[in-house]
Amino acid sequence: MADKAAEAKKPQSETTASSTEPDADKSNVTVLPAVTVKGKASDQINGYAAKRSMTGTKTDTPIIEIPQSISVVTRDELDMRSVQNFTEALRYTPGVTVDNFGFEGRGFENLFMRGFDALNTANFRDGLSNQGTGLFFGSYITDPYGLERIDVLRGPSSILFGRGDAGGIVNRVTKRPSADPIREIELQYGNFDRKRVAADLGFTNSDGTLMFRLVSLGLDTDTQVKFPNTGGDRAFLRRFYIAPSVTWRPTVNTTITLMGDVLNNRTNSSAFYLGDPGGRRTNVLVVDPEFVRYSTNQSSFSYQIEHHFNEMFTARQNFRHTDQDGRFNDFFPLGYNTVDQPTLQDRSAFITRERLNQTVIDTHLQTKLNTGPVHHTVLTGVDWNVTNASLKFFEGSQDGSVTPGIDILNPVYSLPIAKPDILGTHAKQKINQFGVYLQDQIRYDDNWILTLSGRYDRIHSTDNDLLSAVTTKAKQDAFTGRAGLTYRFANGIAPYVSYSQSFLPQPGFDSSNNPFDPTRGAQYEVGVKYQPVGGRSLYTLALFDLTKTNVLTRDPNDPFRSIQTGEIGSRGAELEAKAELLPDLLPGLNFIGSFTYQEVTVTKSNDIDLDKMPILVPNTMASAWLDYSFRSLGIDWLRGLGIGGGVRYVGRVYNDPENTSTTPAFTLFDATLRYDYGPWLFNINASNIFNNQYVSSNLGGNFFLGTQRTVVGTLKYRF
Repeated sequence: MADKAAEAKKPQSETTASSTEPDADKSNVTVLPAVTVKGKASDQINGYAAKRSMTGTKTDTPIIEIPQSISVVTRDELDMRSVQNFTEALRYTPGVTVDNFGFEGRGFENLFMRGFDALNTANFRDGLSNQGTGLFFGSYITDPYGLERIDVLRGPSSILFGRGDAGGIVNRVTKRPSADPIREIELQYGNFDRKRVAADLGFTNSDGTLMFRLVSLGLDTDTQVKFPNTGGDRAFLRRFYIAPSVTWRPTVNTTITLMGDVLNNRTNSSAFYLGDPGGRRTNVLVVDPEFVRYSTNQSSFSYQIEHHFNEMFTARQNFRHTDQDGRFNDFFPLGYNTVDQPTLQDRSAFITRERLNQTVIDTHLQTKLNTGPVHHTVLTGVDWNVTNASLKFFEGSQDGSVTPGIDILNPVYSLPIAKPDILGTHAKQKINQFGVYLQDQIRYDDNWILTLSGRYDRIHSTDNDLLSAVTTKAKQDAFTGRAGLTYRFANGIAPYVSYSQSFLPQPGFDSSNNPFDPTRGAQYEVGVKYQPVGGRSLYTLALFDLTKTNVLTRDPNDPFRSIQTGEIGSRGAELEAKAELLPDLLPGLNFIGSFTYQEVTVTKSNDIDLDKMPILVPNTMASAWLDYSFRSLGIDWLRGLGIGGGVRYVGRVYNDPENTSTTPAFTLFDATLRYDYGPWLFNINASNIFNNQYVSSNLGGNFFLGTQRTVVGTLKYRF
């Protein structure tokens, strides 16, 4: 087995040469015909339905053997739907609610998973935590053009990845060097004067031991955020991204990959639309285009090392360091001046200066061994995660200048705004996490797969208030586990049952000045996965019952403090299909479908939200996408033509903890048309094609409008 595995990793020139090399004594040598060995990696990621994933177990495991719900958005799907931002990539994924705050032009990746906010807690990249969070706005940004695929693991997942919330994780898998040549240049234009140039270039040396890749893009666009009474002025978004990487294979058993990236993001898009004194939506933005700025400079360096000692042992080490420098200007709405001018919204300008960096390293040893008829894949590992964040918050002016209000009946923009220069907050935070984990994937009789996992984490956090010279420290630890059982039938059906846990540290102290314990998540899940043998389809059904405990709620003895007796329950059903329909009768017909039903309830609380549904969480979602390529019809001029269309439904959400106000459900339609001719590919993609003017949510008197119709044309040249 070891020899076969090593041979499969060789370049083709190495694999076939051994049968023709001269030998000193050929009398005792049997010369076999040349055999070309091809890797299976491309077979696992082409199309819509991926077959394998490292995310669910940190080992290369078939998806139908992972005892937990997992979805994969492949590169083919990202390209087919012409995905422009990260949350757009997850629009057709079950159990995931995106764009909860409507159109997001600032780069924030707002999403909920199984009813729990996952903006930062679910952020992972290449199997490492990327959930470093600033003290106000700071949050890492992802550009989907730099990704090979996106793995969505739903439900508690701390066993492998450490701290995280109960809803699950989203693992962004970066493009990296490949033995296959990759050379493409894209030109893109769309409505709102969207202009983007992108390139993806890959090279390899003659023997395949050294591979390079460079991914880059430049984006300059207006957005749907329009300022009234300005003659049509719109908020802008500008982005630059570059990501070089190199892979070196000094031997057939060792692979070393180095990756880096730089992402600069500039925008004045802050889409908070005011409600009038009666609570009705207006088209007035609380911000001013000349003052509002969201400016981030982000960079990272990472490496991945993998070494196969023999057929039994494989070691891996993954490392990444990420930095972000953020400068943000925005406004707080302060309510209406009901005495003097009842339609004048008072507001306060503020500025934050934030730094964020995170260093993560994960080292593990994979061991394959047999004990009689039982086969084990054992994973033992340690990881270390350090996050540092700092914040300077300025509000108010020392010269006494006051931020001018804005009249919703006659809004005036580009007013002179005094630069806030009173330092109200100067803080630093450091979170140091160390974890040890053990996992055993036990296979019996090629059908039964039992997955057992355990983990221990210790977290030290330090918070410094530099203005008051106060330092607080807290130590927290947590044990988490997972147990799952799968039975794999020969026809591709695999039912499973599992139990999994999560933990998430939370800042603050109770009335006795004891630090809060981490929240804990525990989930029971049963389901079935079906992957037809030899096909390119995957069907999944999951039923889950999830409970999050240690949630903060009001202290009945001190209304200004909290205690940890709160609890939130989430249970429901998810269905997903990613399939090549009728492969024999009509090749090229692909389908994506998903349905989500979730009941999320605050089951324990000392506040008004008891027995209510959390805000921003829909109880029903459904989507479907159908795509067809005409290449199989035998008509020359139709061979490169492809069409596709989709529909998305998101149920109503509550706007307040008491559940007295709702934002209605909405349904949106998408479409794509493409033509593939030789090295050229032309694609037109439209989302929300009927331009449904919907509202995503309504919180605190602010309305968050959904994404308007977006039409993008892409011309790609491959060489």
